[in-house]
Amino acid sequence: MDNNDASWKLAEISQELMAISNDALLYCKDRFDIERFKQVRNVAAKLLSVSTDDITPQKAQELFEECEGYQTPRIDTRAAVFNEKDEVLLVKDYDGKWALPGGWCEYNMTIMENTVKEAREEAGIEVEPMRLVAAHSNRKHNNPKSYFYITRFFVLCRYLSGEFISNEETSETRYFSVDELPPDLNDHKSSPEQIRLCLDALHDKDWAPQID
Repeated sequence: MDNNDASWKLAEISQELMAISNDALLYCKDRFDIERFKQVRNVAAKLLSVSTDDITPQKAQELFEECEGYQTPRIDTRAAVFNEKDEVLLVKDYDGKWALPGGWCEYNMTIMENTVKEAREEAGIEVEPMRLVAAHSNRKHNNPKSYFYITRFFVLCRYLSGEFISNEETSETRYFSVDELPPDLNDHKSSPEQIRLCLDALHDKDWAPQID
């Protein structure tokens, strides 16, 4: 096992300890148990900081405390919008990379409602969701070594109206051929294979969603 593999294994162990401690803190009542599980979470934070160079112990502690409550995968939605040439709409994110418009699902919104909201906020357009293309685990399709478990919902959408407006999240929108996607595509958010999958779903009225 090389150093990278060992570091990743430590990060996975820290995540498992964090999940156990946060789950326990949600339900336990005894004040001594609460204190013990907070100590377990502190150890998990230290493990994470040891396993990576860009997270300090304090940052790891803050990250774990933000994740309080029962641990479940995070939900992300992505809108796939095509023009009449079968070109796909991408947005340039704050990090300078391109992706399908989307983001974390709000706690009080459905998958489809959040897809519409994200398309409006990031691309400036109103869309109508047509069908679910896929529900993919980031561990299987996008970033196997992501610290968080994420389920991404790819939704085929019909363009209704609107145009891009400059905002804090994205700096540009553009349509691209699926065969000529930009080299700085953020495939942690939407990979070429997933975008191709959305195009396939556009032309298949009997499409069955791919669900991990």
